Amino acid sequence: MSSKADVIVVGAGSGGCVLARRLLDAGLKVLLLEAGGRDLSPLIRAPAAFPRLFRSRYDWNFETTPQPGALHRRFYWPRGKVLGGSSAINASIWIRGSRQDFDRWGEGWTWADVLPAFRDLERYRGTGETAGQTETRGTGGPLPVGPRASSHALSHAFVRSAAQALGIPEVSTFNGGDLVGAGLLESNHERGERVSAFRAFLRPVLGHPRLTVLTGAQVTELLWEGQRASGVRLRHQGRTLDAPAGGVVLAAGAIQTPQLLLLSGIGPRAALDAWGLPVRVHSPGVGQRLQDHLAVPVIFGSHHPSLEATPEWQAAARYLWNRSGPLSSNVAEACAFWTAEPGATEADTQFHFGPAYFRDHGFQTAPGHHFSVGPVLVAPHSRGRITLASRDPFAAPQIDPAYLSDERDLHRLVLGVQAARHIAATGPLGGARRHEALPGEHVQQSALAHYVREECATLYHPVGTAALGDGDDAVVDRQLAVRGASGLWVADASVMPEILHANTNATSMMIGHRAATFVTAGLTGR
Repeated sequence: MSSKADVIVVGAGSGGCVLARRLLDAGLKVLLLEAGGRDLSPLIRAPAAFPRLFRSRYDWNFETTPQPGALHRRFYWPRGKVLGGSSAINASIWIRGSRQDFDRWGEGWTWADVLPAFRDLERYRGTGETAGQTETRGTGGPLPVGPRASSHALSHAFVRSAAQALGIPEVSTFNGGDLVGAGLLESNHERGERVSAFRAFLRPVLGHPRLTVLTGAQVTELLWEGQRASGVRLRHQGRTLDAPAGGVVLAAGAIQTPQLLLLSGIGPRAALDAWGLPVRVHSPGVGQRLQDHLAVPVIFGSHHPSLEATPEWQAAARYLWNRSGPLSSNVAEACAFWTAEPGATEADTQFHFGPAYFRDHGFQTAPGHHFSVGPVLVAPHSRGRITLASRDPFAAPQIDPAYLSDERDLHRLVLGVQAARHIAATGPLGGARRHEALPGEHVQQSALAHYVREECATLYHPVGTAALGDGDDAVVDRQLAVRGASGLWVADASVMPEILHANTNATSMMIGHRAATFVTAGLTGR
């Protein structure tokens, strides 16, 4: 720790891995600190095995406060605690936000601003009609993305049925700037294996003399020289160490980045005073504006074989033999975007389709063959917050997403359940449908609201707790530098000023990519 890094990156997740690689390529000396361990489990490589990683040693295993809008339930929130972060334990969906999403973020973050970064990340493998998307896709980046080698027949049926039922087009991609229609999802896979942010961006350069990657290293606070971040304090192998640096970038995610800021004296004055923490920067937005996507399981029995058709031992043997079969699926193979409210200009509901029974994060199963059509609220009105539960940096913070605190969110999810039923009764999916397993045909009208409150779950997309912008509640500026401090940046989903109308992992990598330019300029003037 006596050797001074140019930059310390806290967190080897989606943003942190991309950021560390680009800083290294820019000629800087980088220390990357990850509280979790190495990505040794074969379950990380097999895309469909991601639910087996939940509540394992690769998961922070967070829990929310009781949610009044959801029958006072506590919600389980998985977050990756491993090299690659949540990109190592998620459903490996590769989807960007829409042109409108980024244009709302404003100056420096419009679709035109972020598109070059998305392209730089990608090694796109489109085939057939998708191969010619050269204007929006990148082909020379480290991360392999594109259509999976194969998708289940039920997923193809969903695309046709959703288009017919909802009156939307069938599309070949959701990554051209428009989130419309029904189609198969792209994935960050290669030869049947998940490629996490760590595997794509850092594993190829682990021997570089200017890169140090330390696992099992949990940062407890920032170190300071006046108002300048000069390093971090961390625990590693039972010892407390101080690591100096020219600058620090927090990429610990939308939960732990605000926690670290608060523990280091950056946050709302009243919150810091309440814990007896010195106020280094009064920043009222730290931990605020928490947003997340809620999903509801709508599950049907199937006449046709689903991913569950193959016994586990056969699926494992097939995957080990040639990386094919059920374990090469990411389960969430297709989706559709739909507007629940008439007259709206963009979709507020996304349907995730999986040719399997998927409920309670995959912990609950049922015999037989099934498919799931899960409505997801991608334009939530509810806003929550992250606050300290203790001054102990090893204690989880309080997570209060305030789910369904805005009645409009409940209304739209009820409409989403009704629309999911319509999709499952239409076209080829209607022919495959055997019965409604959840919520069940007997659950109608007013009872649907109770079902939503009882069964809704996170889709794993928390954002916004250290938001970028120009107002007093903005935590970072438009170059991701923490306002009121120097030598300190944030590069993860916490900077998103408004949640995307789609999954957030690709955008977290884009943020890490762009942050490297800002950090390099801030430290070197280049």
